[in-house]
Amino acid sequence: MSNTKVTPTAAFAIDLLKQEVAAKPGENVLVSPLSVSLALGMTANGARGNTLKGITSTLGINSDLGANNKGYAALLELLKRSGIGVTLDIANGIFAKLGVTFKPQFKQANKRYFNAKLEDLDFDDPETLDLINGFVYEGTNKKIDKMLKSISPDAVMFLVNCVYFKGEWTSKFDKSLTKDLPFAGVGDVATMYKDGAMVYSTDWENYQVVALPFGESKAVREIIILPYEGKTIDDVLAILDADTVKRFAQEDEGSDGELWLPRIDIGYENSLKDSLINLGMEDAFGGADFTGMSEDLDLKIGDVKHRTGFKLDEEGAEGFAATVVEVMTESVSAGPFQVKVNRPFIKFTIDKETDGVLFAGVVYNPANSKK
Repeated sequence: MSNTKVTPTAAFAIDLLKQEVAAKPGENVLVSPLSVSLALGMTANGARGNTLKGITSTLGINSDLGANNKGYAALLELLKRSGIGVTLDIANGIFAKLGVTFKPQFKQANKRYFNAKLEDLDFDDPETLDLINGFVYEGTNKKIDKMLKSISPDAVMFLVNCVYFKGEWTSKFDKSLTKDLPFAGVGDVATMYKDGAMVYSTDWENYQVVALPFGESKAVREIIILPYEGKTIDDVLAILDADTVKRFAQEDEGSDGELWLPRIDIGYENSLKDSLINLGMEDAFGGADFTGMSEDLDLKIGDVKHRTGFKLDEEGAEGFAATVVEVMTESVSAGPFQVKVNRPFIKFTIDKETDGVLFAGVVYNPANSKK
C-alpha cells in the first residue's frame, strides 16, 4: 500500500450505514460512503467555524482544509482503477447559479484537488436541470437518470459526485451450480455456489465473513458479513467498527470451505439530511457559516440527495452512486467453513489499498431492485 496519507471513509461508512438502517428497519439499505464523503469534502472547502467542524468530524477527516484536500487528492489518485477486470470511475462537479458570486479560492480548490467540473448556469432555464442530470447520467455510466426532479428558487449551487464500479470476480461462480434456494423472509431466490479456498473469518459468536476479490489485482473486494442464526443485523452493526471492516479487506490467507451467495439486484434512494444531522452536521443545515463560499450570502445546505444501485451475479458486480449537495440561501477457522447466505446480511465493497468503502449495505431482499 502507498505511504501517501489518504482520506479515510471506513468509520464514516459504518456510522452512516447505522443511521440509514435505523431509519429504514427491515428494508434494504445501500449507501456509497465514498460518494457522500467526496461531495461533502468539496462542500467543506466553503465551510468555516462550527459548520466546518461539524462536517469534518462527521466524515472523520482533517479539520485542516489544506491537509484535507491533499488527502482527498491522494485518495482519488489511488482509486484510479482501470486494470484487468475492474473499472472504477469517479466524477465531481460544481454547478453554480449564474449571477451569484462565489469566492474563486473555493472553486479553484475543488477543481485542483477534486478535479471538479465547474459550471455557472442559469437556474431559471429549464435546460439547466437536464444539464445537471446529464452529468449524473454520464457519471454513473447511464445508470441514474433524473437525479434531480426540480431546482428550488432558493438554490444557488449543487455539488455533485458520481461513482461507477464494475468488477469481474477473480474467480467466477459456475452458473450451472446456481439454484433457487430459500432466503429468510423472502422465499426462493437464485443462489450461487462455490467451494475451495476463500478468505474467511468469524468471531465465533456473532457473524461469519467472506471476502471475495475482483480483477487481476484483487485490490477491490466484496465483504459479506452474515449474522449467525439467532443474531440480527442490528446485533452485528452494534459491534462492528472501522478497524474490523478494514482488517477483513486486508486479509489474504485462504481457508477451504463452501459458499452459497444469492444474486443481488438492489437500489436505494433517500435524503441523507436526517442521518447527517444525527452524526453532527446540524449547523450545516441551519445557522451555517459558509463564508468560505461567499461573504455576501447567508448560505446553508438544503439537502443531501443520495441514490445507489448494486448488482451481483456469477460474473462479478456492478455498482453506481450519486450524491448531490444542494446549497441554498438561509432564507430558505477450524476446518472447512460453510457460509449459507440465506438470511439478511451486511455487505461492503472496499478498496483494500486505500480502505475506501465504495458501497455499504444491508440486504433483507436480494432481488428487490429500486434503481
